Amino acid sequence: MHMPQTRAMNHPSPPPTLGLAACLVLATVVGACAAPPGDPLPSVVGPGDDSEGLSGHSVVLDEVTRTWSAYRPPGTALDPAAPVLLVIHGTGDSGSGIRHGIGPELERLADRHGFSIAYVDGHQNNWNECRREGDWPAKEKGLDDVGLMREVIDSLDTTGPVYAVGFSSGGHMAMRLALEAPDLVDAVAAVAANPPTRRNLDCPADGEAVPIMFVQGREDTINPIDGGEVRVGSGVSAKSRGDVLSAVDGAAWFADRNGVAGDGTVPPGHTDGDAETITWEGLDPVRLVMVDRVGHSFPTLSGRWDGDGGAEYDAPGEIWRFFTSAAP
Repeated sequence: MHMPQTRAMNHPSPPPTLGLAACLVLATVVGACAAPPGDPLPSVVGPGDDSEGLSGHSVVLDEVTRTWSAYRPPGTALDPAAPVLLVIHGTGDSGSGIRHGIGPELERLADRHGFSIAYVDGHQNNWNECRREGDWPAKEKGLDDVGLMREVIDSLDTTGPVYAVGFSSGGHMAMRLALEAPDLVDAVAAVAANPPTRRNLDCPADGEAVPIMFVQGREDTINPIDGGEVRVGSGVSAKSRGDVLSAVDGAAWFADRNGVAGDGTVPPGHTDGDAETITWEGLDPVRLVMVDRVGHSFPTLSGRWDGDGGAEYDAPGEIWRFFTSAAP
């Protein structure tokens, strides 16, 4: 079991609900889905499910069989202090699906830096995350998805640092871990997911602080960078998941919660190529990266998942560097 952390922190209340221009929501957890219905699969050719170092696992929790797969580079299984990265997919996807999308990049990092990866499966491809609005099976059943993540970490028998990265709804699940399980995770990242507004937040926000990084595409129409309503699907079948804060306001809320907001002003950003980065420095830092020419996607150096020529940004690598610098 991962040992509790001992950081000093702040516990402000959630921010008031903001207008449409400032509404969005960590963890792939407030966003919408990993890939909306009908979207093409990632263009990257992912590793096969029979890859060396990959194993399947399951546990019965809440009378439901839950599953995940673990990738452990050679030698990592023998190191009890090796870090673990939880990878949390978006709505409609699976652990195997997100592995085929970003697994090549993540597993190259794991091989190089000696950490294990757990690709966790949501119940019926979804999570019981923190947004109040919306109905989906994991939420309707009140499943203990935080407890599931604890089971996953226990199965890996590690005493090393634990990190979590989630895409879209998975980003919201990662945020839930930051809010409710600071004893479990040392740092989290949410891609294509901004924190929900106060009215849409259904998790307590008074736990210990956890470093967090957000990666958001400026052309995301599902999780809008300027905030507002998140809708999943299209046409008459589209469903609302409530309002989220803007990317900047959401990161600033976490900075305030983490005690690194300073005088409340947003720090100056730094632009490098297609990405603008804003960092609230401190014991439990918050980082926001906004990437040009990227929609509801997980940007990598191999290009956007759907191969439409979006910006090539090394989100897996930058997230790992943030994790190891913020919570080594």
